[in-house]
Amino acid sequence: MVSKNFYESLEAVAYERGLTIEEVLSKVETAIAISCKNSGYTGDIKVEWDFDRKRIRVYEYKYVVDEIDPEGPKGQITLEDAQEIKPKAKVGSEIKTEIHLNSFSRKAASIFKQSLLSGLKELERENAYNYFKDKVGEVITAKVIDYSNNFVTFNVGKNCYAHMPDKESIPGEKFFPGDEKKVYITKVEKTTKGPKIFLTRTNREIVKRLFEMEIPEVADGSIEIMGIARDPGSRSKVGVLSLADNIDPKGACVGPGGSRIRRINEMLNDEKIDIFTWKDTSEELIAEALLPARVLSVIADEKTKQATVIVNDDQYSLAIGKNGQNARLAAYAIGWKIDIKSLTAANEEGIEFTYNVKG
Repeated sequence: MVSKNFYESLEAVAYERGLTIEEVLSKVETAIAISCKNSGYTGDIKVEWDFDRKRIRVYEYKYVVDEIDPEGPKGQITLEDAQEIKPKAKVGSEIKTEIHLNSFSRKAASIFKQSLLSGLKELERENAYNYFKDKVGEVITAKVIDYSNNFVTFNVGKNCYAHMPDKESIPGEKFFPGDEKKVYITKVEKTTKGPKIFLTRTNREIVKRLFEMEIPEVADGSIEIMGIARDPGSRSKVGVLSLADNIDPKGACVGPGGSRIRRINEMLNDEKIDIFTWKDTSEELIAEALLPARVLSVIADEKTKQATVIVNDDQYSLAIGKNGQNARLAAYAIGWKIDIKSLTAANEEGIEFTYNVKG
């Protein structure tokens, strides 16, 4: 019989490694069977658990047969051999002998320990893979361990590390050991050394997930994110729509005094985020997407999703943005092709338009 102290030590191991006691006990059974085999036991090894008393008993079973069947169950023994152990043994009966593990040799004890540790590591790797596989498409908090050779190493929990290449980090971003970063899990692969976890901080989805984490109305579905465009580290545009009449979607996302959007900015290395309200009509939607520039007129072709936008001359540079960023992000966020004209250029080209944008 194995002592209560041993059982309680297994409970502690399970807790420390984030495993269930049932998972640990299954690996204990395997380790015991391997150790018994290496100690000369040839029968069928079975472990019996007394969960109430927290005790373990180990038995060797031998099954009496007329003739050994190589394809048959483990632990077969001929009647002649069985009767040397138990004189009254009969074909079809079984011989049950308790094995006292504390009588094992040092070698057998070492085999047990090595097998158990190997089994526990296998469990941890399997559980970690299943955990992170379910996290694909989500944002987690990871701690920076090291930055070298154009890779940042993160501790992502579950005794796992992930190596993110520079190309998946925000341009200009610095990493120092101990820093905590929000990272998006794109893929998880199973390997013999544990899960291989692929991370990024540059895709659009991380912006959406951070909105869901930081803005309750987005999390509960009161506000829907309709479109996102992003230049990582520089600027993002996010189109939002309220599904509740009493909620201002833009105001809710910005938060009191800008507190909500500021937290998201900080998580993305101070990347700027323009929030615009998703509108029902194409003209209003395009004008909203081009904010902070003020639009005079939108000539929209619904079939081709192409639009010509007229702005005052003093708004032209703002509408285009530095290196065309504002116009490009607006077009990508709403799925339109946008051609911006200054009022002077539109008149010179003879473009006919009406002032169809409010405000």
